[in-house]
Formats: sequence, structure tokens, C-alpha cells
Amino acid sequence: MKPIVRRGQNEAEIIRRKLQQHNSRFLTDFSEWCFCMEEHGQILAGIYAVRELDCVTIEYLYVEEKHRGCGYGSQLLERIEQQARAAGAKRIFLNTFSFQAPAFYEKHGYQLFAKLEPAMANYNQYFFQKLLDLE
Repeated sequence: MKPIVRRGQNEAEIIRRKLQQHNSRFLTDFSEWCFCMEEHGQILAGIYAVRELDCVTIEYLYVEEKHRGCGYGSQLLERIEQQARAAGAKRIFLNTFSFQAPAFYEKHGYQLFAKLEPAMANYNQYFFQKLLDLE
């Protein structure tokens, strides 16, 4: 048996790409989307999502603290939903923690389908989906 050796970010990226290569035999239609809101070259908010076949998973949605409540998160979420519909996606999945924004997603029509209470320490984790009506 070979020894286990701890490695860094480069190796993590290699492992991620190798798994994507394996998955591509089964998930034959794949794309990544990233949209940001910028001001003076600084990112104020951003969203990153992955589409595999007819499903989209929002991996990250972030808004700088001083810009929260300004509608940036809503605009980015709507942009991903538009992109998903245009690509023929049927649903969007995401997960969030209790210290993040579960109520934000509910406000935007996402439905809770699973939760871990607690998931880690005293924090809960929530899993949401939104079924898309194709326009």
C-alpha cells in the first residue's frame, strides 16, 4: 500500500479535474457559470453555479457585507435562473447554513427539501431546490 501524503491546492485541482473527467462519461452536458458585480475593479458580489444535464447547482453566492440588502444577491440569483432556463434546466439546487441566508432563498421561491440540525457545531445546514418553469 502506498503512503498517504498531504498536498496543497494544485493537487486538489488535479483531483477535481480527474473526477470531472470521469463524470463526463455520464454527465455529457456540463457548463460552469460565474457572474460578478464590480465597482472600480473590486468584486462586490458574485455567484458561481454548475449545470450538469438539466440540473443547476449553485455552489457559491456571496455579497460583501456592506452591500447586503442592496439587491445584488437577488440580481445574481435571477441571472443564474435566466441562464438555467435558457439552457433548458429543470431545477436548481443549493445548500446554505443557518449563519448564511436560508430565508433569502425561501423569499426567492426555493423550497426546503432536507436539513441537518445541527450539521456542525451549533449550525444547521439547509438544502433547497427550485423547479423551473421553462419559458
